[in-house]
Amino acid sequence: MKRKIIMTQLLLLALSLPSQAQNKNFRQDFEAFKNKAKKEYADFRKKALADYAQFVREAWEEFGAEPPVDIPKEEKVEPMVTPEFEEETASWFSKLFGFGKKDTPEETAKKAKKEAEKQAKKEAKRKKREKTNANLAVQQVVAAPAPAPKQPQPLAEVVPVPEKANDYMAFDVFGTQCKVRIGDNCRVGLKGLTGDDIADAITEFTKAQYDNLLYDCLQERKNHHFSDWAYYQMLLSLTDKFYGKHTNEGTLVMGFLYSQSGYKMRFAHDNSKLYILVASQYSIFKKSFFYVDGECYYLLDDIGDDSKMAVCKAKFPKESPLSLQISAVQDFTYNPVNERTITSPKNPDFSFTIRANKNYIDFFDTYPSSYTDNNFMTRWAMYANTPMDKNITSQLYPQMKEKLNGMSPVEKVQQLDWWVQGMIDIKRENPNQECFLYAFDDDVWGVDRVFFGEETLFYPYCDCEDRSILLSHLVRDLVNLDVVLVYYPGHLAMAVHFPEDIPGDYVTLEGRKFTIVDPTYVGSDVGEAVPSYKDKGTTVILLQRQG
Repeated sequence: MKRKIIMTQLLLLALSLPSQAQNKNFRQDFEAFKNKAKKEYADFRKKALADYAQFVREAWEEFGAEPPVDIPKEEKVEPMVTPEFEEETASWFSKLFGFGKKDTPEETAKKAKKEAEKQAKKEAKRKKREKTNANLAVQQVVAAPAPAPKQPQPLAEVVPVPEKANDYMAFDVFGTQCKVRIGDNCRVGLKGLTGDDIADAITEFTKAQYDNLLYDCLQERKNHHFSDWAYYQMLLSLTDKFYGKHTNEGTLVMGFLYSQSGYKMRFAHDNSKLYILVASQYSIFKKSFFYVDGECYYLLDDIGDDSKMAVCKAKFPKESPLSLQISAVQDFTYNPVNERTITSPKNPDFSFTIRANKNYIDFFDTYPSSYTDNNFMTRWAMYANTPMDKNITSQLYPQMKEKLNGMSPVEKVQQLDWWVQGMIDIKRENPNQECFLYAFDDDVWGVDRVFFGEETLFYPYCDCEDRSILLSHLVRDLVNLDVVLVYYPGHLAMAVHFPEDIPGDYVTLEGRKFTIVDPTYVGSDVGEAVPSYKDKGTTVILLQRQG
């Protein structure tokens, strides 16, 4: 019976298979169908572009720029140090750098006595913490940012035209080579800045050479995993190189490439210079913006706060705003800077040498500070949720995992916390300095500036928010625990949800206990909040799980 069923199935399968001639006809029909579909896609996009150009002729209106939003001034809160830290640090430096003569028996006995006293103090401190667990008041919870939206896509598939292709031109994007097909037939003619002048130039973009150019740009975005901001910078680098920096022709082509890639933008001019205004649902600090049809459009080139411009209100179908989230590791060419060795002041064996990627640092230097949901504290979550550069994690994480192997979750977090508390470069010329390089952003940068994790490992100075963001990465990636940022007025720390109950100060969120870990409270243990902040109330900022 079973054999009969199998034979029947084989017969039916044979009858269902087309002959060789049928296969050939099928392939031909399929290719014809595919080519027809591609042509329809191209015709659809070209018609939309032609309709857009027609609208550009008349859809202009004068707008005044809204003044930029200033970054809030940071409160100058000095770093905090536990009472035991200075003595421990002096001893650690002495061992690390070989200061002093060989100890006499009396000195050895004296040091042993001090060590016993220190251990007794630590035990007393632990017991005190167990008795004084403080459930810190939570006044506000800032929700974790929604996952980054799917990256904008063209209105219809962009089909290259190889038989009409230009040669490739290479250009640099933060030390990373990109290449696109572009030539003299892509040099647009822009007679002036009237609606008709701009519309006439836009109609040129329906030609095959611009399809190839747009296709190549989208491929570079895909191949390098560029975020929206990196893609914007890529288009700027391309047009600056080929058309000249900030020329009207370059701006026009950049606006074409940007909008045809799926992004929402509007052309604007001040009668002498053409601009593109970029729509974003993020509130971007230090950038002038225009309210157009109830949305914010940012002028990413700097101009005066009271500037007036003629803005084109022409829309392109299915356009999407710029997102400032960076949800994937971007592929910038690795350009290592001088190595830096960072050692924990509490554990000299927890020491790691790294070389940051200067190209990533240069990209971050252009990143605009912003916030969402009318709450400036959301900006910290954006930095903390940006995955770390693989060139850093490939150096640091395997070494850290090896040193953390066999420890309990709380012991792992403690070692990471102490390491970030230290942030000491043992190659500094003056090792007698305090063992962490803390500085206020206003003094270093002239404005409050938040660091991505890689920047904290690169720059010589950092503050409380930078340390907490870096530590949040390490705990999520290496210990795989949920983390939140904890904001007291003027100070940022973090808290960790452990699988077991940990003594110490904490915040409670939906019945879950998050134990305070403060990488700026130098010398502190897991569960120790700065005493002067305990009664001030906290804002808890939720983060996404990584690792």
